[in-house]
Amino acid sequence: MISLGLRYFLEVARCGSIAGAATAQHVAASAVSRQIAKLEDGLGIALFERQARGMELSEAGRQLAAYANAAALEAERVTTEIRQRSHLGDVTIRLACTEGFAHRFLPMCMAEFKRVRPEARFHLHVERPEEVSRQILEGLSQLALRYTTAQDDRLKTELLVRAPVYAVMCRNHPLASRRSLGMRDLTKVPLSLGDQGTTVRQLFDAACANAGLHIEPAYVSNHSAAFLPMLPGSDIVALSGYLTMLGQRDGEGLAAVPFSNPEMRQRSIQVLTLQGRTLPALAREFLEFMAQRLTATPKAPEAEA
Repeated sequence: MISLGLRYFLEVARCGSIAGAATAQHVAASAVSRQIAKLEDGLGIALFERQARGMELSEAGRQLAAYANAAALEAERVTTEIRQRSHLGDVTIRLACTEGFAHRFLPMCMAEFKRVRPEARFHLHVERPEEVSRQILEGLSQLALRYTTAQDDRLKTELLVRAPVYAVMCRNHPLASRRSLGMRDLTKVPLSLGDQGTTVRQLFDAACANAGLHIEPAYVSNHSAAFLPMLPGSDIVALSGYLTMLGQRDGEGLAAVPFSNPEMRQRSIQVLTLQGRTLPALAREFLEFMAQRLTATPKAPEAEA
């Protein structure tokens, strides 16, 4: 990508003679000589000192060689990157997810993947479940992560991992030592819960209805992690997926206790693509990378049946 004259100039500097440079470049010596003369005429200064034992760079030649070497290395880097992009296709990975995945799991995955694939670029769109599905259906995102209790036939499920709901609380909470909890255990504690659009709320409402209970939560939000900072040292119990707790349970002194109610276990993490769509190679590689981490994520203890 550097000019022919500069390429021949660098070769003469490396070989120490026009004849040697011509041999290395598989051209006539006269062709190399013409390009060197053209460079020197254009700059108005000699680039080499002609000696009996060969050609040595002048002070001006050393300055030009430093520039030309840097330009050649940069040209090689750009060429390699272009070839990689041509091989990989689109290097921007477009993702959509519900907010529970955006706290820690996806940022950690993206950062780790980029260390392996530095050419990767990410565009993450965080939305409610129905909007996440729309992002895939309309081709705005390539991959989507969401919690689900039922599958959408319009979308392709690349991965389905069971994701029960847990009661999350301070480790010193009276309920933290229990092996499992039921809905009735939540009737006398301040409860933090997602709003009507979340799968956690849907499962909670179903479990309460089946148990003949009405529990009014003290804190409601469409942002599942909004009230987590309130838990240490308090009697509040939050309902959350275990993935939301990734990387912060031990550090913040929290405990996650499973439910005995079967409704609270009827949820999965779903990784989605559009039916019939072929993902670019880099997006497919990230999908496989992410799937490995989803299936390897440590789980909280299971409730006894």
